[in-house]
Amino acid sequence: MTDISSYVEYFRTLAREHKEINDFYMMDINEPLAALRSNIKYPALILTSLSGNFEDSNLDNILDSINAGFLIVGHLDQVDDFSGELLLLGRMKQIGTDIIARMLHDHMKCELLTMKAIPGFNINSVSYEMLGPVFDNDFGVLFSFKILDILDLEYCPTTWLSA
Repeated sequence: MTDISSYVEYFRTLAREHKEINDFYMMDINEPLAALRSNIKYPALILTSLSGNFEDSNLDNILDSINAGFLIVGHLDQVDDFSGELLLLGRMKQIGTDIIARMLHDHMKCELLTMKAIPGFNINSVSYEMLGPVFDNDFGVLFSFKILDILDLEYCPTTWLSA
């Protein structure tokens, strides 16, 4: 099963190690909104919430199919600076692409944290969407991807008061 703590730590590490990313936030929209009031450092990586579903065709290899992603966001000081928006979006897309490239690299090397954080990562599942303005004249790119993990749905009678 995908380890949520490892997932968050993995992306926190990527944000810390990328030379252009200056801040990291996770899942809860209130965290970056609060940071906006106290000077968020741009560009920032914001993890999106996880969602998913269980998949199985014949009850022998049940998969946890997880929808995951992150937003790379930057800020423009001047409203309606359309040429600035295009430049910023291009830069945010490049930073996000750097993150995806690192994920693929780590996955191919079978790094322990990577295998716990993003098992079954498949580059073919990556999509992106340009966003903006969001928050306070921020622009960014939302990257989405799937990770697949084998799910153990073994019934354990000791978990239940009566079986």
